[in-house]
Amino acid sequence: MPFNAPTRYPESPRLFLKSPLGTALAAVEQDPDMTYFRILNRYVYIVHSPQAIKYILQENYKNYHKGRGYELLTYFLGKGLLTIEGEAWHRQRRLIQPAFHREKLQSLAQVTANCTMNLLREWQKREGETINFTQEMGRLTIDIVSRVLFGTQVAPDIVQSVWHSVNILNGLAANRLRSPIIWPFWLPLISNFKAKWYIEKMNKIMYGLIRDRRQNPTDGHDLLNMLLEARDEETGEGMNDRQLRDELMTIFVAGHETTVNALSWIWYCLKKNPDTEQRLRAENDTILGTQMPNFDNVSRMAYNTNVINEGMRLYPPAMFVGRKAMAADQICGYDIRPGHTIVVNIYGAHRNPKYWDKPNDFMPERFDSFAIKGDNRFVFLPFGGGPRICIGNNFAMLEMQIINALLARHVQFDLVSQHVVPDPQITLKPVGGVVVKLNQVTL
Repeated sequence: MPFNAPTRYPESPRLFLKSPLGTALAAVEQDPDMTYFRILNRYVYIVHSPQAIKYILQENYKNYHKGRGYELLTYFLGKGLLTIEGEAWHRQRRLIQPAFHREKLQSLAQVTANCTMNLLREWQKREGETINFTQEMGRLTIDIVSRVLFGTQVAPDIVQSVWHSVNILNGLAANRLRSPIIWPFWLPLISNFKAKWYIEKMNKIMYGLIRDRRQNPTDGHDLLNMLLEARDEETGEGMNDRQLRDELMTIFVAGHETTVNALSWIWYCLKKNPDTEQRLRAENDTILGTQMPNFDNVSRMAYNTNVINEGMRLYPPAMFVGRKAMAADQICGYDIRPGHTIVVNIYGAHRNPKYWDKPNDFMPERFDSFAIKGDNRFVFLPFGGGPRICIGNNFAMLEMQIINALLARHVQFDLVSQHVVPDPQITLKPVGGVVVKLNQVTL
């Protein structure tokens, strides 16, 4: 046992790999701050104290680099903003940040509304059908992120190919992350061949879109143009094709996968709690009336925002944040040695009864009195925290607010999936998706 360590998690570490969500909650019950277990010679600390999370993600974040999971993601996504460290990360963050400034969000809002209405027109022709809501939200968000990136609608076959490939790669990455032994990618394993095939498929799409834009430049204000034109303030250098590819891959995955799952859980919870859905529809009628949702008016829909926050509290898209200690340190008075793994237990923190009344209940109104600022940012952190908080968090919130508003106004549907099980892959997915029956779509 390491010197001055927290309480050791009593169960076998295999339980964490088999049931990470159950372990996340059990760890909170065992110790209010943190606990640990060993896998072979590796120490893994599960941290859920907001003070400790703040220390890891903000106050001393330079000592805690992206962990083993992100090293695996580098193979799939490349060296984009999600996976890189140090000065390379600072450089890329400076280059990309302007794409998510407030003035850009206004045009992104219009794209989201247009794409959502297009989907609802399709749904109107399918009244009475049973649909997989999760898959439909996947098609919608891929359409949105494609238009945001490239300014025009990407061909439907490419959108479908990206959606399918991202899901396959997500599952492959999750399986590798859960395995106690990480087999090298050069081994002739079926999973390795499959990963390489889908990565190459995505590469052809990404490099093709980059090549086409370089050969046929436009004066549009889409994200790809912004990335092509971005120059480092210190060196004057732009991004090469490989850097562009890695950032596009990251945005494609992070820009739709987390939103798809969040929307699925939000509407699953709304349908399980009809009073909350009715309150959302009432707010929609009062504030929007017949107006289209946009950047300005959805910001006044407080209950809509509460619903989104509460859905992400119960089912955070990223359940855990992994870090690796680079130098010796102390957390909560416990010794941390170089190379030790830190798991920021977001799922456990979001359901910790010390900070949340009736933590397993869907109660959007709790956010009426919960200010997401100060130390509360490390009690509720669906987008992470500290300097490496998700760069697209404001866009993701705006996107979900607009989609929620349009669904509440135009669609009546019943829940078919009465008991959906969460599947903790890279993101928290609903097993089999959330299935609903379209009763009426009024446009």
